[in-house]
Amino acid sequence: MTIGSRARAAMLALAVVATRDGVARAKEAAVPAIEQTSGAGERARQPWQVSAGVRSALFRGAGYDPFSTDDAFTQFAATATWAVGTGGSLATALGVAWESGSSQAQARGAATDLSLSRLGLVLEERFAPRPWAYAFARVSPGWLRGTASLTDLAVAAPLRTTFSSFSVDASLGAAARLSPRASRVGFWLVGDAGYGWTPDQHLALAPALSAADRDKAGVTTLADLAPRGVFLRFALALAF
Repeated sequence: MTIGSRARAAMLALAVVATRDGVARAKEAAVPAIEQTSGAGERARQPWQVSAGVRSALFRGAGYDPFSTDDAFTQFAATATWAVGTGGSLATALGVAWESGSSQAQARGAATDLSLSRLGLVLEERFAPRPWAYAFARVSPGWLRGTASLTDLAVAAPLRTTFSSFSVDASLGAAARLSPRASRVGFWLVGDAGYGWTPDQHLALAPALSAADRDKAGVTTLADLAPRGVFLRFALALAF
């Protein structure tokens, strides 16, 4: 073998070694990158989330006193969202929320009932430092509809009124994954706390009678209802 052939063989061997070393380093560098983007990968594979749970709020004010023995108002809460990754560990979710509940009490011997239902849009920003957990901030403008009634045995028909108004919720929360990461469907425990705002509602209850009889019975006016206050919400969510 000539000196030139030996030189070419040595250079070829060095090139093979350098190539193997470069591939190994590339693999090692890829591991942290995959770990850093694993949260975004989870969201990409399971962008839809449907949850059901309980929302409990505190309504302070004289307007709520006839309908409850305390200040608590509990509702069933359901949410459906779709998330898209916005870079790194961040994602933005859009969706809808539905909440409905009622409270009953006694006011001067008369049975009272207050029902509130709310349909809202959901805008949520999520931060997922790990694939099994994320924190979020949520804003939810919506429309609140309510019914207040009072059943007095001295009146021929129950007194009743309905109202509706714009409302908005804002909250901060966190979620933890309950199912294995390898599962195609994820189960999550979600909780948040915040404040829900709705303007005062004037309550003028009238019996469900004909116009002439209703005028004779008159209207019962209660203190304005302020269906707003701090709230806690817990739910189980299904991601797919």
